[in-house]
Amino acid sequence: MSNLIRYIIQEDPEKQMKKNELDYAKYSTSWAPIQKQSQEDKYKGYKFSSKNLLENSFNYLTSNKSSQSKDEGSFMSGISNIFNNIKSDTKSSSNATLPQSVAKTAAEESSKIGTVLSPKSIGNDAASYKIAQNNKGNTANNTKEMMLNKYQKLIDKHFDEVYKSEGNPNYIYLDPKYIKTIGRGENINSFDAFDKINFKNKKSRSIATEQEKIDAFNNFENWIKENKKTDKHNYKASYFENLSDLYIEPDEEKRLHTEHVLNDMPVIKNIIKNYDELSFEKQLAILDMAYNLGTTKFNDKFQNFIKAANANSEAGMLAEYHRKGISEERNKWTADLLKK
Repeated sequence: MSNLIRYIIQEDPEKQMKKNELDYAKYSTSWAPIQKQSQEDKYKGYKFSSKNLLENSFNYLTSNKSSQSKDEGSFMSGISNIFNNIKSDTKSSSNATLPQSVAKTAAEESSKIGTVLSPKSIGNDAASYKIAQNNKGNTANNTKEMMLNKYQKLIDKHFDEVYKSEGNPNYIYLDPKYIKTIGRGENINSFDAFDKINFKNKKSRSIATEQEKIDAFNNFENWIKENKKTDKHNYKASYFENLSDLYIEPDEEKRLHTEHVLNDMPVIKNIIKNYDELSFEKQLAILDMAYNLGTTKFNDKFQNFIKAANANSEAGMLAEYHRKGISEERNKWTADLLKK
């Protein structure tokens, strides 16, 4: 079965045409019933759904056990002949499915079977690897979509509130600890994070090129090397506005914030088991703490707060919520939320 799946995904039936023509006579007897079918019957017999693909294969295997055991390759050549028959028939029918479309559908359905049979990629080529990765990616995307639907109101409220303390510079700046930042406090200090931002160029108003991203990143790195004298600086964000020509649009700022929260939320819910049972205001306060501190620091430095939150102890949370290095206005806002 694994050979069947690998064959359909990795090999192009058209490339095997010449070889199959030589083999055709040898297997014409075994495949005579299929060859004599009308075009419509062929399609009925070989619909490439996960179910039918398996049925087609096992029906042939069980009816040709002796020949199969002698030469496994005969089965693969027979499958190739079917593809070639479908291909040749499409020339005379405007309603026939193109071979490429059929092959693509087969590959997609086969990938589903491969996912069930094995969590690993099928074959060693790039195409089969991507199929396996996409299945995993789809699961992650579905999870994020579910969380977005559940916490959309909370995310939107936080997006509005965090503006009061973080602001929303649409340009790159260095926070007091020399961390490259943009928007509502998004950490883009590593080039990997920096490179994923959908920057635009202030001068051309077009999407930033890879080289423009590299140049902007290096500008900040060089500035830090030349100007870092202490662990913290006192420059406002606006000081760095003209250090590069890159900026982001409002929709990109919103995307970054939403993605940030969706990445934090599973960690928050794992740390605070009863998070969904807390009031909306307490959820917002906790979200802001994790967002601002980072989930790792939040978990490491605020264990007493987390214990109080898990016990839904308002007094305990109010005794442990205070953060250093942020404005007292933001701390007060957090305290007010925790009282509700």
